Amino acid sequence: MNTNTVQLGELVSFLSGFAFKSNFFNTDGDGLPLIRIRDVKIGHSQTYYTGAYDEKFIVADGDYLIGMDGEFNIARWNGGKALLNQRVCKIDQVSPRLDRDYLARFLPRALKLIEDATPFATVKHLSTKSLKEIQIPLPSLIEQRRIAEVLSRVDALRTKRRESISLLGDLTESVFIDMFGDRKNIYTNWPTRKLGELLDFLTSGSRGWASHYVDEPGSLFLRIQNVRRNELLLNDVAYVSPPETAEARRTRVQPGDVLLSITADLGRTAVVPDGLGEAFINQHLSILRCSALNPHYLSAYLSTPVGQEQIMGRNRQAVKAGLNFDDVRSFSTPCPPMELQDEFAERLASTRSLISSHQKHLGELDTLFAAAQYRAFRGELWDEPVV
Repeated sequence: MNTNTVQLGELVSFLSGFAFKSNFFNTDGDGLPLIRIRDVKIGHSQTYYTGAYDEKFIVADGDYLIGMDGEFNIARWNGGKALLNQRVCKIDQVSPRLDRDYLARFLPRALKLIEDATPFATVKHLSTKSLKEIQIPLPSLIEQRRIAEVLSRVDALRTKRRESISLLGDLTESVFIDMFGDRKNIYTNWPTRKLGELLDFLTSGSRGWASHYVDEPGSLFLRIQNVRRNELLLNDVAYVSPPETAEARRTRVQPGDVLLSITADLGRTAVVPDGLGEAFINQHLSILRCSALNPHYLSAYLSTPVGQEQIMGRNRQAVKAGLNFDDVRSFSTPCPPMELQDEFAERLASTRSLISSHQKHLGELDTLFAAAQYRAFRGELWDEPVV
């Protein structure tokens, strides 16, 4: 099928932002918000500008903006009247032959291709020249609008699914507070003991195992990026051929172990699940082995605001964050009845099962969206004659 393409510079003009003087910047809300690169994706700015400006650099809700450094992102601005700072550009004038929403649906993949092909020493830079040289398929306006509508519908489903997953993630903390209390009453609701009195085993992970790294298959080597807020992530794991040493035996995890990050990004927690296989931890993590508490209760407690206060309150490092074993042992730990802890663990398992189902559906929607994009911009969804 004929997939007539046109150079984007023939259809669109871009307005690059201005280098506003930083001595007029503030975070007090005085003046107009100033859109910097980091604000493109999040859709709002906490930096304001009180100096003089040219009206042409004003951005309004509905304008499409492109970040020109680092990741080349495009997003629709909905943060109110604001000013366009340097290294951000705005889609300015658009030909009547081109639908803006169709353009916005086309550009993310085109920008990603440019980003991947752009060499860099420190930060990647995008030029308006590169933007103007992009070749865009140009079906009729009717087809452009249909394609944008189809992609918007699928994308809206993806957004709703992500929101559902986020809400389910927040539900864990809500259930915990409902069952055990919050910072106002959790320590008075239940007997409280120092964590060190409850632990059967406490250790930190192995150092200097780079020489033991192997490609798959191998034993898992869990690092700080594999531990999040009461969750174990296995999408970016390293593999090792462990040495036969006392250190390896000490740092090998068991099902039910609670992992806690004790350096760098403090306070991440996760429970080692059944069936994980042989796995070890690196020096940024510690193993908390505790038969006196349900591990899912302990991990959830440490990841709640109450538990995080315990952790951050003991971080005494001025430069590099860190906890020692005495710090961990000193955590005040509420001890509700084990049957209540077990009930919480069952409810947590049900919630995670639902999250897993939603994540699977989100993956299917992501695949559908990518396929629809690919077909649409190759002309395979066009029904109308090409202009």
